[in-house]
Amino acid sequence: MKKRRKKQKNRMLLLLAAVLVFGGLLSAYGVLSFAKSGKEDGTAQAAVTGSVAERTQENTPETVKQTADPADYQLTLQFRNGASQTVKGIFRDSSSAAADSSDADIKTVALPEGKLAYRTSDLTQLLDSFPELQESGWTQPEDAKIEKQDDGFVIIPETPGTALNRDAFVSAVEQALSGGAETLNLEQAEGVYVQPAVRQDNADLQAHLSQLNQITGASITYRLPGAEVTLDGSTTSGWLTQNADGTWTRDDAVWNQHISDFVSQLAADHDTINRDRTFPATGIGNITVKGTGYYGYEIDEPAETAQLTQELDSGTVTTREPCRVQTEYAARDDNSGIGQNYVEIDLSRQHLWVYRDGAVAFETDIVSGTMNESYYTPEGVYKILDKKQNATLVGDAIPGKKDYYTYTQPVSYWMPFTYTGIGLHDASWRGAFGGTIYVSDGSHGCVNLPASAAAQIFNLVEIQEPVVCYYSQPYSLAAAPEGQQTEGVYYNSADSGAVQAG
Repeated sequence: MKKRRKKQKNRMLLLLAAVLVFGGLLSAYGVLSFAKSGKEDGTAQAAVTGSVAERTQENTPETVKQTADPADYQLTLQFRNGASQTVKGIFRDSSSAAADSSDADIKTVALPEGKLAYRTSDLTQLLDSFPELQESGWTQPEDAKIEKQDDGFVIIPETPGTALNRDAFVSAVEQALSGGAETLNLEQAEGVYVQPAVRQDNADLQAHLSQLNQITGASITYRLPGAEVTLDGSTTSGWLTQNADGTWTRDDAVWNQHISDFVSQLAADHDTINRDRTFPATGIGNITVKGTGYYGYEIDEPAETAQLTQELDSGTVTTREPCRVQTEYAARDDNSGIGQNYVEIDLSRQHLWVYRDGAVAFETDIVSGTMNESYYTPEGVYKILDKKQNATLVGDAIPGKKDYYTYTQPVSYWMPFTYTGIGLHDASWRGAFGGTIYVSDGSHGCVNLPASAAAQIFNLVEIQEPVVCYYSQPYSLAAAPEGQQTEGVYYNSADSGAVQAG
């Protein structure tokens, strides 16, 4: 029995020894395997380490966080017009400022990694050193305003400027620092920049612009001989008065004077009445016909001024001819406005030509007015005012006797061309025409014609047709005989009664 127990005990010891040996081998194998794995995959071990570190940091209370480095933090200030400055170098560890915690000058910067402290006096001193805070370098904002341009009035938008509200600027910087901001756009910070008082969307400004454009909104295009002239806001905007505050108003007295001046200038530029004309005299060539007579283009200034005033007041946009007294028989560039159908009279050569379509259709000798100050035929460009057959011409009225004249003379053909009673007519009492008869034995101003010539001319000419009278040679005038009238009597175109003749 003792021998069996001893044998079982030995077996247990052997089994225990085997287990210990086997366990040791397993341990050795594990160590070798772990060492090998570590060498081949160092990154994995580091990732694990880092993960642990991260979990440790995330679970660390804020009170034990590591304090931020003052040298690392800065705030970039972005000014208008692209300029920038940096706030730095004034910060310190918040723990070092703990002793000064009761000091109101101390303020903090809250960062994720901790807090920094700074003195507001240090901050303002730094800010005041920036060029952007130097008032001498500021450009002040400008209000939106109305400006007159070539095409009328427009609103010029406000100009922002670079002037700062210093207190608002410092407050904006302190607020940015308190939150640990890295950038502060001062354009977006409320109240930092001085703002214009009037912006382009200002209701009063818009209303004033509308009023001005209504006043100057009319556009009148004039059709004139050989040209067009437009009166619109580019001109009438200059007729308004600018006030000291930059606004514009219409002064009626000034406005109306501008209208009157415009119409007068329009007439001065385009009227041709009483102006010298270049004329191709028959057999002589171009001559200058003096600007007397009353043929030509003439604007009716009072009527045109009244109509233009009304159109400007109502904002009319139109194209029209101006109000006029008369116009020319032909286009402006057609023989100086005389055209190709006209009567030509050379008072020196005592000869008359009738032109049709630029060619001579008829010609004859004449006798014109006696060469004294009362009766000579005046040179100039006139027009046929009327055509009458079997008219009675009368001379000067005899003072004190009703319906008595120095002469009465029936004629078969009467073609007046001045309002003072000078015209073309037959003179059957004359036996000769042409030469120098007119110098001392001429008419009272009319152009005397042979009877047969008067009939042909009467059938050729038209009312309103130009009559060109000129002296191709120098002349002199004798004094008017005593008792002769030196002022003409206006021609009466009424059908009844006699007509005053030259």
